[in-house]
Amino acid sequence: MSAQQAPNVRYVLPITVSYYAAHSNISSQMWRNKGLEIVQGQRKSIDSSILDASNLLASLPQEKHSDVAVVFEIKRFPIHGRVTLGGEDLPRKTPLFTQEEVSQGRLEYLHDDSVAAYDSFAFRARLKSEGRDLASPAESVILEEIFHISIKRRGSDPPELVTTDMLLEVLQGSRTFLTQKHLNTQDEDSAPDEVLFKVITAPRNGYIFNYITSESISEFTQEMINRVEVAFQSDGTLANGFVEFTVSDGEHETEPYTLHIGVLARTLLLDQVPEIKVQQGDDHTLVTEEMLMAYTGGPVEEDILYKITSTPKYAAVMVDRQPTSAFTQKQIKEGRVSVRFVKSTSPRDSVSFTARSRAANVSSVLNITVQPLAKIAQDPLLPQGSLVQLDRKLLDATPLANKTRASPTFTVIQQPRGARIVKSRGPDAGQPMQTFTQKDLDEGRIAIEILNNASGSKPGADQDEARFLLKAHGVPPAECVFSFQTSSYNPSAVYPATLLRIPDNARVYRPQGDSFTTASPGSSTNGKPHISRRGNFWSVFIPILVVLLLLVVAGVLAYYLIRKNKTGKHNVQTAASKPKNGEVATAETFRKTDPANNIPMSNVDSKGADPELLQHCRTTNPTLKKNQYWV
Repeated sequence: MSAQQAPNVRYVLPITVSYYAAHSNISSQMWRNKGLEIVQGQRKSIDSSILDASNLLASLPQEKHSDVAVVFEIKRFPIHGRVTLGGEDLPRKTPLFTQEEVSQGRLEYLHDDSVAAYDSFAFRARLKSEGRDLASPAESVILEEIFHISIKRRGSDPPELVTTDMLLEVLQGSRTFLTQKHLNTQDEDSAPDEVLFKVITAPRNGYIFNYITSESISEFTQEMINRVEVAFQSDGTLANGFVEFTVSDGEHETEPYTLHIGVLARTLLLDQVPEIKVQQGDDHTLVTEEMLMAYTGGPVEEDILYKITSTPKYAAVMVDRQPTSAFTQKQIKEGRVSVRFVKSTSPRDSVSFTARSRAANVSSVLNITVQPLAKIAQDPLLPQGSLVQLDRKLLDATPLANKTRASPTFTVIQQPRGARIVKSRGPDAGQPMQTFTQKDLDEGRIAIEILNNASGSKPGADQDEARFLLKAHGVPPAECVFSFQTSSYNPSAVYPATLLRIPDNARVYRPQGDSFTTASPGSSTNGKPHISRRGNFWSVFIPILVVLLLLVVAGVLAYYLIRKNKTGKHNVQTAASKPKNGEVATAETFRKTDPANNIPMSNVDSKGADPELLQHCRTTNPTLKKNQYWV
């Protein structure tokens, strides 16, 4: 006998979990059921931070969560208030709302302003699949709980200002809103529209007004602050101000508070020099406020921030001698900002920067130039058509030579228009020079040849200049400018230089020498000629005196030569003894001759001799008379 197999029957057993909490501190079967605290007569949102049953989804696979919703159903409504959804009361027949609507903050509780201190409502929470009935045991789990509401009486506690930023910043001449960042109170038993701010000292640099009505106000509520309806209008000055106020909830009033109002400058002013000069060979050069300063122009200056936007190639900006990419005006004032050249390859560099205040900024470029460590004459006056010695009077790099212990080098990078740098000595004298050293200057090898003015009719002096690149070991090069003036040659002028040659058409008598020196150090302060009557007198008298002196010397010399030719120079020998009258001296009175100088005697044939010559020849010695002797 066989028994028929019973068919498989699936039964669903609904389970209802009821839980009634005495108060909100007792644990709930849901993730959150913390209850609500509300002030008498106020409205407050019930969100997922205090009511959340999403844990019902934990028993379902993740892929099914999107098809299932957590649904709340109110089984008992509150007694002293109303539950609203999206601003509308929940219907009594179908008082349903979902967890998603709770998370969106659409569920609210509104107290009826009664004196009751407690209220609550009971609800059920369950899962529901969209478009169909219960389909699984998980969806059959129902949680029943109570949401507790604690009501606090209005005005029982004074309002408390919880703002941490008591500074309102406004752009010069503009308006700004007062927000919860500036004014925010904490009062658990008073609604925001019941918390009142009363102005007791109005600001002097503007006024507070209602942004909706554009009217100046002296009272406003926390609710108006929350809705951003209160604003401050600046009067356009840079003066800072403040506003004093008290806070009241109708029963309590606080001590006065102060909200400071800072005005931000709309524009930023920048003062800077055309360039910062770094002395050649210096380790660093301080940047002072006379070189770079940014300011707003207000009574209280802001600390300006300088941000370097392009890094220099050869120089570096430093704070406390350390390279930096930003510095402040305060650091400049304290003498902590400096510049230096870190590479010895260029005489100049530039730094781009942006100066910033709290409300304005300005961009600029700071030029940095190496200043030559040399003494250069300032606009000396030099005669046209002359050759001028280029020496320490005009160009002197001895200070740089002493610092580097090497002879600096000058390289001509721009010849003057009306002159040229030439060599003054040696076989190449007169040839243009492009490079020379300080030693060449000291030894007088370099000169500047001043060309004649082609027109010759231009009055006054012509301005000219020569540019050199001064180099030395271990220091950056520096560009030096020798600026000078030229004019027609004036014989009566005093020039602050050594003239090696003067114009041919103006040459006067000078003593012979290697150079024509017409000036002495200190004779002119600005290099311009100085003419005086005393100079004209001596320029005429001295040549005449020299000529007269030469004539006297020539006369004495001529007289001496004539007298010498007449008398001759004689060697006189006296006789050993005087002979008596009529007697012939027996001793030889002629000087003895050197046998080596004897000339052999020979017979002279008198035939054909000149009779006139023969008559003067003596054959015998004549007899000497008294007081006569041979010479």
